Amino acid sequence: MIALLLAAAAAVEPPLADAPPRPAAHPFALSARPDREVVTLGEPFSVTIRVEHPALDTYALPEPLRVEPLTLRAPPTVARTTNGDRAETTFTLPLVVLRSLEPRLPAIALLADGPEGPRQLAVPETPIRLRSLVAEERAPNQEQAHHGPKPPVPVTVRSFLWAGVLAALLLFFGGLYAARELRRRRALRPAPQAPPPSPEDEAMARLLALKQRRPWDRGQGRMAVFELSEIVRAYLGCRLRFDALDLTSEELLAELRARRLLGLDLLELSDELSWQDLVKFARAEPSADDCERAIDRAASLVDRTRALVQMPVRRALAGGAQ
Repeated sequence: MIALLLAAAAAVEPPLADAPPRPAAHPFALSARPDREVVTLGEPFSVTIRVEHPALDTYALPEPLRVEPLTLRAPPTVARTTNGDRAETTFTLPLVVLRSLEPRLPAIALLADGPEGPRQLAVPETPIRLRSLVAEERAPNQEQAHHGPKPPVPVTVRSFLWAGVLAALLLFFGGLYAARELRRRRALRPAPQAPPPSPEDEAMARLLALKQRRPWDRGQGRMAVFELSEIVRAYLGCRLRFDALDLTSEELLAELRARRLLGLDLLELSDELSWQDLVKFARAEPSADDCERAIDRAASLVDRTRALVQMPVRRALAGGAQ
């Protein structure tokens, strides 16, 4: 390993300092100027180097390019223009001052080449004028002095927070009052009641309930006939608007003949009333079949009278709609 390291060290080219110096180049004109007269720390600026020389010569920046105490903020750019036997090469160095209070661009040795062989051109040191904000604290007049950051100044800012809080409270209590008032009005509002059943529906419901209870199976056939007679009389009285419960059978038939209920068979009803009177007053005990058939006949009476009475009403409504 030691032998390899020694061989590698011997193979390294000698440093540039040991190389023989090049002769000086003599261009037609040379200038180096910054683009700003005064710069501050951290402010970007550029230095432009212009060389006017014979067109057959070429100029280049040295490698590496030393600009300390300045700092390159980007790679330099090179531009060349030719006018007859003259040429101008322009080098633009983008720089920034970061670490020095006395900045300057050090002398740069440009590399020249051409018919006269390799040469070099020394660009003299370029001073950079730095504006120190710290030094201006002790400036001779008020205009040039830098006083640093200003102290905080109290500023009155109009706030509408109280108005928002008040509005939110008003909305909250207003909502509570509205909800309570709505509940109070709903409590005072009468509950909707279902419409009363029609005479036909009420009679059919009572007949169905009587048939489902079957009191004749418990020896209460006469009581079932009494209830059946009351259901039929109540239906007829409600239909024709007269008190039929306190009338005798003859009086009931007379009222029905005078009022003329369509669909009612008076002869059949007369036979039915006679059978009911026989059971109620002669104490004849009806059989189960007699009671069921009597309920079916009463339901048929209610159904026939309902159908024949409601049909003209529907036609009248339909005619009015037309």
